[in-house]
Amino acid sequence: MKRPGKLAGAAVDALIFFLVGGVYAPASLARRATPSADLQVNAPNRGPFPTNKQAEPSIAQNPTNPLNIIVGSGDEFAEPPCTDTYPSSCPVVPGISISGFYASFDGGKTFPCQGLIDLSAFGKWAEADPWVTFDSRGNAYYGQLAFDTIGGPPGNVADIFVAKSTDGGCTWSSAAKASGSSHAKYDDKDSIAADANPASPFRDSLYAAWTKFGKTFSNIQIVFNRSTDGGATWGKPQQLSQATFSEGGRTGAVVQVGPDGTVYVVWADVVKRDPQIRIAISHDGGKTFPNKDVKVASLATDNPFDDPLPGASFFGGTGLPSFAVGPDGSLYVSWGRRTGEHTVAMVVKSTDKGLTWGTPVVAGDVVGRSEIFQAVTVDRTGTVQLIFNALDDVAVGTPPGGGVVFYDAYWTESTDGGATWGTPLKISSESSDPDASAFNQLRPQFIGDYISAAADSSHVYAVWTDARNGSTCDAIDAYALGEGPKPNVIQQCPVTFGNTDIYLGKIST
Repeated sequence: MKRPGKLAGAAVDALIFFLVGGVYAPASLARRATPSADLQVNAPNRGPFPTNKQAEPSIAQNPTNPLNIIVGSGDEFAEPPCTDTYPSSCPVVPGISISGFYASFDGGKTFPCQGLIDLSAFGKWAEADPWVTFDSRGNAYYGQLAFDTIGGPPGNVADIFVAKSTDGGCTWSSAAKASGSSHAKYDDKDSIAADANPASPFRDSLYAAWTKFGKTFSNIQIVFNRSTDGGATWGKPQQLSQATFSEGGRTGAVVQVGPDGTVYVVWADVVKRDPQIRIAISHDGGKTFPNKDVKVASLATDNPFDDPLPGASFFGGTGLPSFAVGPDGSLYVSWGRRTGEHTVAMVVKSTDKGLTWGTPVVAGDVVGRSEIFQAVTVDRTGTVQLIFNALDDVAVGTPPGGGVVFYDAYWTESTDGGATWGTPLKISSESSDPDASAFNQLRPQFIGDYISAAADSSHVYAVWTDARNGSTCDAIDAYALGEGPKPNVIQQCPVTFGNTDIYLGKIST
């Protein structure tokens, strides 16, 4: 997502403790979970930067073949390396796709099909913000930003395109523009979902939601569109959020579909100086949204959108919601709540199709580490699964740098509808230093804006941006802190500087 401004492997056989109102209490029942070894999804590429940069993964599982897993991510392996000059230039080159796809047919053990989405037939180049989904017949879809091949951000207008695959994600033979023809300064942070419920009256309808920046970046709207012909054509986008200017940010739209075909879109907003999550609800397959802009919960966080955590410089994703619907129609929304120097993962539930919401509960809390990014999903048994990253807590004011903080991926679950949660289990086998990552401008750090998860009745699949294979660079750190000039990356940094990868963790439940 581009923001124009502020805006280990062994079976676990132990008593699981559950959270009740933010306090751990013994659970009457405990489930055995077996995390397999985490593995790298994308093909290895040590560098140089930015050819070794992947971030922002999305994952989906084929309902007709549970072994078929697809992942999308921003992937710059086709970009040219940074220039060997003082200073280096490491731009994203217009015309080179960075929308990476990876398909597995053995339950995530291997990903033999890998490549980049090609939108050149439309005079566009795919520019990531990936989001993937399957319909009930096993067709795969990939939502992303797209720019004209003759230009690029920030001066160019971004559109939303959705590509389609009929072979499990190995090839993407068709695509269409979902964002309509109305003028926007920038379309951003897309999400897509297909109605994969065979009994739904809107079966296989395809939905997209995203952030639309108007003539100015302060005029921000959440908009929605739908396709009823497998993504071949799209209707006219409709606005879901308030028409008023946002008071501090409006972003992070996530669309989901209930088992009866009800369409839901949630997003983060600031209303009357209250950072909160909102929802829009449609009962007719996305034609109309009679329940628009309903409050879900207050974010109740010190830094809902843009402020980095101490010791780091990347965007923490605290206020961006994750959203899932259970097989019984219950809705679950998760986000990060930061107070003082510590962040926890929150979950709130609705049992009446989003009209009212319960009291948010603490779902993920790691002692000495703050939650960054979260992904909630519900398996076919109704167990709620939560994946999140957690970063070392350090004192406020601690500057970023190599070895200052590290992060890992964690999993937890709730077997009672989100009321109580198990002690988080670390699922990454090695820690990551965010200082081994960077934007193409070389500052700040960049490990994406979100992670993703999917689940069936016996497995949870989680994907995240991982920096274990990357190296930090002293010259970059000095530049980022204003203590040195912009460096020559080729001469002054290790070849593995900026090497971030997509890793997958598989948990047997």
